[in-house]
Amino acid sequence: MVEHGPGFVPFGFHLFWMMGLLAVVVVTVLLIVLAVRASSRNAYPAGAVPPPASRETPLEILARRFASGEITAEEYQRARDLLGGGGKT
Repeated sequence: MVEHGPGFVPFGFHLFWMMGLLAVVVVTVLLIVLAVRASSRNAYPAGAVPPPASRETPLEILARRFASGEITAEEYQRARDLLGGGGKT
């Protein structure tokens, strides 16, 4: 019979912890790779045209909303007058 002193740990126990550590390292590397790939991806797919960078003035936004039917003529005139583009003084 083989006697083992205090502190003896069978090899299977070490193998279990080594496999666990390996799994943690693999998952960590995988998450880093996915994060880098996601952060370097273009906001627009290839061939897509990004929206124009120019900003609309409040009167242009108001005119576009009126033209698309979002607001009525009365709402348009009232807002235009409040914005100072109605010609009233």
